[in-house]
Amino acid sequence: MVWDELMTQRWPIVTSNWTLYETVTFLNGRPRRHDLAIAALDFVSQLSEIVYIEHAELETRSLEIFRAHSDEGWSVVDCASFACIESRQSEFAISYDRNFEQAQTEFGFQFKTP
Repeated sequence: MVWDELMTQRWPIVTSNWTLYETVTFLNGRPRRHDLAIAALDFVSQLSEIVYIEHAELETRSLEIFRAHSDEGWSVVDCASFACIESRQSEFAISYDRNFEQAQTEFGFQFKTP
């Protein structure tokens, strides 16, 4: 399993603040699991490096990617992830989101599902 490999290899876990907030919002609303949302927020904050999209270059690049891919149906948050992956020259991305599979060649990473 990918998570086991991730932990065994001790690869750094990186996410964006936008992805974290999207996840916490999702958990909080299904069905009103505020406790689960807080637990996820705490867990990810402790184990991950969080890249803040508020940096002008990352936000600008995120929106450029979003504007250029109207036919893909990618969310702005997906595009922010691709901008982070691109700027960090990450080798792979782990996601349940199949949009990452579409983007892997363009942004130079390998897509893996957990």
